[in-house]
Amino acid sequence: MKFTRRKLMAVTAALAAAGLAVPARAQAKGKIYYMVPTLLDEFQTESVKAIEKFLKDVGYEAVTLNADNKTDLQQSQMNDTILLKPAAIILAAVDCNALQPSVEKARAAGIPVMIFDRQITATPSDFTSVAGTVEIGYVAAAEAIRLLTEKKGGVKGKILQILGDPADPYTLDIQKGFEEKMKPYPEAQIITLPAMQWEASNAGTIA
Repeated sequence: MKFTRRKLMAVTAALAAAGLAVPARAQAKGKIYYMVPTLLDEFQTESVKAIEKFLKDVGYEAVTLNADNKTDLQQSQMNDTILLKPAAIILAAVDCNALQPSVEKARAAGIPVMIFDRQITATPSDFTSVAGTVEIGYVAAAEAIRLLTEKKGGVKGKILQILGDPADPYTLDIQKGFEEKMKPYPEAQIITLPAMQWEASNAGTIA
């Protein structure tokens, strides 16, 4: 997944909604921590670059903490960061359910929390910016339906669905959208296999 200009604009809107995106003054306005789940894929590394640049441009010091896809590490990072009382926290959760208490703790301490990339629905946040992942599944299914109809005269046969990491909410939402759209076609057999950590070489091996 690539980081897009639209995503950066969404983060800008998030900061504005929290009263943070204002013209920079001579002095720094404080620190904003970006909790990134991993730096193993291009989307995450480009997200870090874009967010750090934007925050610097509007007068904040950006601090990025990498959780290396470890839930307990990210929980510890959140607890430590809350004690530092930063201007805000941007969170891309390793595990959305496990990080819910951390979001609640930060907001109870008066720290704005913006959910980025991986949605947490079980508790409120100050802003959420995520892709339309279920809709991505719809688009993929529509294309599969079109291709099968053209090739076989109907939606039937085997479909290999290669997904990302099964622990990632993106994966689950894309799968949900795809299988929901394919449900009216019982003659189509969907075979689902994961490409762990969204690694392209893993997907290539499966295919």
